Amino acid sequence: MANQHQQESKYWMESEGERKRLASNHFIAKDAMGGKLVRAPVDFSRPGKFLDSGTADGTWLLDLASSLPPPALSAAAHEFVGTDLNPAPFPQSVPPNVTFAVQDIKTQWPESSQGRFDLVHQRLTLLGAGPNPAASISHLYSIVKPGGWVQVSEGTMDFPSDIVNEERTPAYSDMLKLMRAIAGAVGAEWHLGRTIKGLLEQAGFTDVEEEDVILNLGATNINEKLAKEGAESCGVAVQGLSRFAQKFPPEKQPLPTERYETLVADIEKEVLEKGAVYPLKVVWGRKPE
Repeated sequence: MANQHQQESKYWMESEGERKRLASNHFIAKDAMGGKLVRAPVDFSRPGKFLDSGTADGTWLLDLASSLPPPALSAAAHEFVGTDLNPAPFPQSVPPNVTFAVQDIKTQWPESSQGRFDLVHQRLTLLGAGPNPAASISHLYSIVKPGGWVQVSEGTMDFPSDIVNEERTPAYSDMLKLMRAIAGAVGAEWHLGRTIKGLLEQAGFTDVEEEDVILNLGATNINEKLAKEGAESCGVAVQGLSRFAQKFPPEKQPLPTERYETLVADIEKEVLEKGAVYPLKVVWGRKPE
């Protein structure tokens, strides 16, 4: 079953729709963060090495690379590295100071990565660690330079009841049922975002801070382009989630069989017309020198 899920995940990640969803979600999250990708107080005026764990198609990493001016008073350039378990979405053409590599967040990083990075970023990836997210955070700790920073973002799954509820947003609520069923199948904590601060502190990070960020999807987003992309993104997400969930035995099905046939169209229409939100917890901390 695990191998089957990995193959389905690979197919999903290779699809054009999923790549578009990843890019859309990045810019929706960036908009929610006021256009600022990094909350950690990293000194970008000096040459640095920055890593994006769970990079997927590299949108976050390439956006950061293009937004930073060259380091002041130095001929050296910043270095950017993106890693992911599945290399299929990696971009083929990138600047010379950007590289991509395969890495499973559940395993120790290679010796060449230990204590190397000024900033390690990870967003909506820790679900892949299953029941042991602490080990994955510990792996991230090992690759941060002394004095360097980590920034991890995960969903809290604490939705405002006046916006997301069974009556107002039945399709979005059904999507959340799919997500919760899959989280349960892999042994992941549903309210993962709530735990990040503690996990960072447990790993040894200090000066840990956190911020609640609300991603506005569909009609809740005042940007017309992002609103449309948010609705479409939910539709693409449901396609992938449904492929996974439909493989579960009948007694573990989160939705009636016939619901899978209508959910994609329903959620795109619902989110575009009514809007929804996704609550994110952004947490950052420093590795002691």
